[in-house]
Amino acid sequence: MHRRGERQKVLIIDDTLANIEILHRILQGEHEVYFAKSGLDGIRVASRELPDLILLDIMMPGMDGYQVCSILKANPDTQAIPVIFITAMGSDEDETKGLEAGALDYITKPISPPIVKARVRIHLELKRRRDAMGELARELAEKNRELEILARADGLTGLANRRHFDQVLAAELKRALRSRLELSLILCDIDFFKKYNDRYGHLAGDRCLLAVGELLQDSFRRAGDLAARYGGEEFAVILPDTGVAKAAQLAERLRSGMAALAIPHAATGGLGVVTMSIGVAGGELIREGSPAWLIGMADRALYASKEKGRNAVTVVTG
Repeated sequence: MHRRGERQKVLIIDDTLANIEILHRILQGEHEVYFAKSGLDGIRVASRELPDLILLDIMMPGMDGYQVCSILKANPDTQAIPVIFITAMGSDEDETKGLEAGALDYITKPISPPIVKARVRIHLELKRRRDAMGELARELAEKNRELEILARADGLTGLANRRHFDQVLAAELKRALRSRLELSLILCDIDFFKKYNDRYGHLAGDRCLLAVGELLQDSFRRAGDLAARYGGEEFAVILPDTGVAKAAQLAERLRSGMAALAIPHAATGGLGVVTMSIGVAGGELIREGSPAWLIGMADRALYASKEKGRNAVTVVTG
């Protein structure tokens, strides 16, 4: 896209050198002018330079202007370039045929410099505006994609948020039931996190949550797996096509990985570091179940891990 003040490109396609010279003199002061003396060369130059406007003669040997215009409009790279026919053929039928081929305007010979300048200026300004609108639309689409990602992500950890977790779990549960696939869910809770915040402060608590988020991202990289911040100090992982035995192995690796981070926590009365209690639920879902049903099973398993004294993994199957 050209910024205002930059010279726009104009391509002249005409088999008569005298016509090219006339148009070049009219336009060279304000625009970057290119030329081609045949339809085939004009198509090549247009594809290479991507001009902002093409002035195209109709009567040319080999390939006439109608054919050239049709080819340009059929090419995704050049179809948006506006085309003005400049020709001695001035009948209504000729003009209609040119417009149907894809031209935006039609200037008849003999060439009038004021008319050419005015028409070129108008169409180049329209092209500039269309380019600007296209750029704004692309920027808006990119911002919308960014907002969509932010709407699915937890603001602190970067993991999926609860809303996205709920959507994915519902979809994966339907898929598992429909296709008789295994589906497992991990729920985990940072042990004694309130005591951690009380002792070390909320900034340290946020750093702890960030560390857990990074651990989850590093631990579950398989396509389809979704790690999420379930709420507060609770986290969840959806494991499609995964049985509970495998999920239990992954959960144990997560539990030991949490302890291995060795984040000091003097208020646990145990290892002296931050630990995690984990519940695992799932298997082959052979009966109709809701997300709440699967979450409820994982929550019971998590509660059982806490009852064991925390820093443990418990599995429940449906």
